[in-house]
Amino acid sequence: MIQYTLAMRLLYVTESVPNRDPELGDGSSMIPYEVILHLPPRVAVTLLTFSGPVPVPAEIRNRCETVHELAPREELSAFVRSLGGLAGLGKHRRSTPTARAAAARLSAERDATLIHGPHALFLSHHVAGPLVLQTVDPWSIRAGMDTDIARTLRPAYRLREQLAARAELQLPPWARLLTVGAQDAAAWSAKLGRAVRSIPNGTSLAAGPRREQDNPVVCFAGSLNYAPNVDSATVLVSRIAPLVWREVPNARFVIAGRRPTPAVQALAGPQVDVLANVPSILDVFQAADVAVFPDEHGVGIRNSVLEALASGLPVVATSVAARELPAHPLLTVHDSQDALVRKVVEFLTSPTPSQKPPVSGTAEGSAGTVRTWDTVAEDYLAEVRAAMAASAPAGELSRANRHP
Repeated sequence: MIQYTLAMRLLYVTESVPNRDPELGDGSSMIPYEVILHLPPRVAVTLLTFSGPVPVPAEIRNRCETVHELAPREELSAFVRSLGGLAGLGKHRRSTPTARAAAARLSAERDATLIHGPHALFLSHHVAGPLVLQTVDPWSIRAGMDTDIARTLRPAYRLREQLAARAELQLPPWARLLTVGAQDAAAWSAKLGRAVRSIPNGTSLAAGPRREQDNPVVCFAGSLNYAPNVDSATVLVSRIAPLVWREVPNARFVIAGRRPTPAVQALAGPQVDVLANVPSILDVFQAADVAVFPDEHGVGIRNSVLEALASGLPVVATSVAARELPAHPLLTVHDSQDALVRKVVEFLTSPTPSQKPPVSGTAEGSAGTVRTWDTVAEDYLAEVRAAMAASAPAGELSRANRHP
C-alpha cells in the first residue's frame, strides 16, 4: 500500500463538545472524543462544535489543529422554531447563520468532513467536498422507540417520528451514512433506500485486580436519565432483587450512572446503592460479582455491556441489552426473569475468577475479544478515505486511497 506523507485535513463537526464528563457527557459526546484522540497523528483535525455545559477538554484542544466553538441559539427561540420540540429542538438550537457559514467555509478548506450527531446533520446541506455523516441512533428510529414506550401524547410522538424520517430522506445522496449498531444500520438503510454502514464503539480495559467486597454485589450501569435505563433499573430492584435476596440475603445491588432521575434515586435502600456521576464506571465493575441488564427497550449497541465484559465481569442480560453482541464467554443471555435470577444467584454463590480480556481489536482470549478505540478510529478513517475516493476526478489517484 502506498504511504502518503502529508496530513489529511479533516473537518470534524460535532453536535456537542467531545468529552467524557461523568455527569454531563453521553454516548454522543464520547464517540468523537475517543475517535479524535485515537486518529493517527498525520490526520490534521479541525473541530467545529457547539458550546454547552462542558468546556472543550485540554486533550482535545491539544490534539486538534484548530477548534471552533459556536454558541447555540437560545432555547426558547429554538423551541418556537421547532414547532414545540416536534421538529428537532436540538437541531434548531444549532441551526444558526454562523454555524451554516462556518461549515461552508471550513469544509471548503479541508479534504473531507465528518459530521457526528443527529442534531448536526442539517449542516450536511452546507458542506463542500467529501462527506461522512454519523449518528449514534438514527433519529427516526430513536423517535420510533420513544413512540412505542410513550404512555401519553402518542399522536405527538408519532408526528415527531414522521418529521425525523422526512428530514433524513433529504440528506445529501453523496454522503456516506454511519451508525453504531448493525441492526439500526439495516433498518435505517431500508427506510432511506440507500447504504448505511455500522461502526461499533470501542471500550477501555479496567486496570488492576478486582476489589473484594464484604458482601456479594450485583451492578447495573448506564445513563440514568434515559427512559429505557430508568425502566431497567426499576425492574432490577422491584422484580429481580427480591427473588435474588431469597437465595442470597446479603447481596447488594449497585445502580451507577450519570444524572439519575428522581425515580431512580428513589430505588436506593438498605441493600441498594444509587451512585450518581461516577468518575469511572470501570471502577464499579471492578467491585462487582456480576452485572445485570434486564432491558426491555433500547436501540444501538449497549456500551455498558461492552465495558463490563472488557472488565472481565460476568454479565447476565436480556436479548435487548445484548443486541448485536457476539457470543462471549462471560455473557449469558436470557429473556425469562426466572432464568435471569437463577444465573445471577449462580454467579453470587459460585463465582468464577474474573479474567482480563486481551487488549486488541481482533485477538481472541479466554474472556473474549475486546474492540479498542484505535480500531474504531481506523474504521472511521476508512470511511473518510472512501468518501474522498468517490469524489475524486476520474483517472486521478486520490489521496483517499493512500493511508496517512
